[in-house]
Amino acid sequence: MDIRELKTPCYIVNDEEYENNLLTFKAAFTEAWGEKVAFGYSVKTNNLPYMLKQALAHGYVAEVVSPDELAFAARCGAVGEQVIYNGPQKGDTLLTALRSGAIVNLDNLDEVEAVCAAFAGTDTQPRLGLRVNFDLENLCPGETTCEGVPGRFGICLENGDFERAMERLRASGLKLSGLHLHQSSKTRSLSIYAAIAQKAVEIGRTYGLDGLDFVDMGGGYFGGNFFPGKPTIPQYADTICQTLREFYDPARTTLILEPGAAVLATAMDYLTAVLNIRAVRCHRIVTVDGSLLHINPMMRPHPTPFTMLDPGEESDAEQIIAGSTCMELDRFWPRDMHNLAEKGSRFLFHCCGAYMSTHNSNFINAAPNIYLCRNGEYTLLREKSIEPLFWGEGAQP
Repeated sequence: MDIRELKTPCYIVNDEEYENNLLTFKAAFTEAWGEKVAFGYSVKTNNLPYMLKQALAHGYVAEVVSPDELAFAARCGAVGEQVIYNGPQKGDTLLTALRSGAIVNLDNLDEVEAVCAAFAGTDTQPRLGLRVNFDLENLCPGETTCEGVPGRFGICLENGDFERAMERLRASGLKLSGLHLHQSSKTRSLSIYAAIAQKAVEIGRTYGLDGLDFVDMGGGYFGGNFFPGKPTIPQYADTICQTLREFYDPARTTLILEPGAAVLATAMDYLTAVLNIRAVRCHRIVTVDGSLLHINPMMRPHPTPFTMLDPGEESDAEQIIAGSTCMELDRFWPRDMHNLAEKGSRFLFHCCGAYMSTHNSNFINAAPNIYLCRNGEYTLLREKSIEPLFWGEGAQP
C-alpha cells in the first residue's frame, strides 16, 4: 500500500522514528545516571495500544493517571511492578495498585490517610512516593503554566503539608520510597529541570532522604528535531543528573523519567486531502477532509510543520487551509507554505504523536484511521468507526 492509497484523514505511526526515540531517550539518561534508571511511558499522551506495547517491549513501564488508564495498561500487559500510578483520582484502585507492586505517587493528604489506615501495623511495605507541590514559578518566573495561580497537584511543601505527610507515614511504620516532582511549564527549558532537580536535592537534605529508592522527575521534555534551538535529550539528562548527584547516589537511588512528547511527538504524522477550493472575496480557501481538532484539540493558533504532497505551482499567495467541520475556527496553520494547494494535493502534518489522537472524540467526525508505516509498508492499526456512538443503545433510562 502506497501513502496515496491511505484513506484520509488518518494518522500514520512512523515505526522506525518511534523506536529510535525510545532507544535514544533511554541511552541518554542511562549514560548520565547509570543503570538504575526507569522509564514510564505516559499513557495520557497517546493511548494507542500499539504505542504502549512497543514501549513495554523496549523495557519501559506504564505511567497512568486514572483507574481507566490503569485498566488500559493491564489490557496491554503492564501490571504490578510495570506500573507507575499518578494523578488525583485513584479511588479504590489506590490500594489495589499498591498491593500489586506498582509504584504509587500519593497526590494529597487523603491518599496518605487511606494508605496509612490500610497498611499500618502490617508487614507490607508498599512502593510509596509523595508528589511534591512547590513554588516553581518563584524559581523560574514566567516559565510555568501556572503563572499567577498555584499548581494544584501534589502535597504542598511551603505550608507544612509535606512534612505532615512524612510524619503520618513514619507514625504508621511506613517507609517513603520516593519523591515525585513533575511540574508543567510553558518553556520546557533546562532551567526548569535544573530547578526541579535542585528542589529534590534540597528536600533530600532537609529530611535526610539520601536512602530513597527513587526520585521521579516526571515528563514534559522536548523531543525530535523539528524545532531547532530547543534542549536535546542529552542536555536534559546532563542537567538533571549532575544536579541530583549533589545528594543522591546513582548506585542507590533509581532515577525515574516519564517521557510523553519526547518519544511520541515526532513518531506520528497526520494526512489530510483537499476536498475543494473556493474564492471568498480576496481569499483562497482550501477545504480539506481532516480537522484541526485531530492535531490541535484546543484549536490554538499554532503553526505546524508539514509536507505538501502533489503541490501546485510556487506561490506566496495567502491560503486559508480549512477543516471539514462546520466550525469557523477549524483552520490549520501550516508553516512556510510556498506552493498552491490543488485538488488532489495532500497535507502531511508532522509531530502529531502527542496529545492528539488521545483527544479524538466523535464530534461531527468519528476518530480517523490510524496506519502503521514500517519499512515503507503501510498497515491499518485502527479503523474509523461510528460504533462507539451506539454503545449502550439498548439500555433503558
